[in-house]
Amino acid sequence: MIIDKKNNKVISGNKTSAVAPPIDKPQEPQEKPLQVESNGPMDVLKAMKEILRSVTWEYGVPNSPKIFRTVQIDDGQYERIISPSGNKEETLGFPAAFVHFINWRYLVQQSRINEGRAELRIRFILNSLNVHEDGHDMGVYYVAERIHQTIQESISKYECLQERCQLEYVDPMESFDHGLQPCWMTYEIWFKQRNIWTTRNKIYKKFVCPPFTNHADQDPTIEGVNPDGHNNLDHPRTYDEATDYIPHQNET
Repeated sequence: MIIDKKNNKVISGNKTSAVAPPIDKPQEPQEKPLQVESNGPMDVLKAMKEILRSVTWEYGVPNSPKIFRTVQIDDGQYERIISPSGNKEETLGFPAAFVHFINWRYLVQQSRINEGRAELRIRFILNSLNVHEDGHDMGVYYVAERIHQTIQESISKYECLQERCQLEYVDPMESFDHGLQPCWMTYEIWFKQRNIWTTRNKIYKKFVCPPFTNHADQDPTIEGVNPDGHNNLDHPRTYDEATDYIPHQNET
């Protein structure tokens, strides 16, 4: 083995020497843990935001302008806008629509685990100033109708809305604060949340099922056994007969 005296590196010879550069072993690819998919309520909120952004002023008219300039999750933006101490909200474009859940609950039946019910509330706000003129005094009613029409048209595109997405009521405009016209719409939503336990700590096992049994195999001394007096069935008696397995000639 030849070693360079200046830098103490191995030039030739035994590659397993202590002074030889270490050999990097290829790293085994690490399996990424399976992430939990988004749950039902999140899917519903995402779908509703996309639908509200697509609502147009006129039905079926190409290139009709969109109604809402702002679509967000409702976290009290409207209350902060009309606050008597001044507008403490970031600049928002109007008309605007805000969406959130109320009365979010889950079913407790064992057979309906991870299923839930909720009420989805859409608060849309217009900014027209001529609300008392004929032809404009029912603007919020028209927009509510356009929202509902668009949601009904889009249900087939979103699996999360196909369980149930039913309009319950509309709470029309009752105030005209700061030149804004608020209105409520409430939908009944049924959702299903994906269960982490279906894939968590999954272990594959081999399950062996015993051969078929006949009614005669039951203990006749037990009361209530075979109350209908069924006869023995012509079941295969071996695994090969049950599976129609034909062994290869080399296996016999």
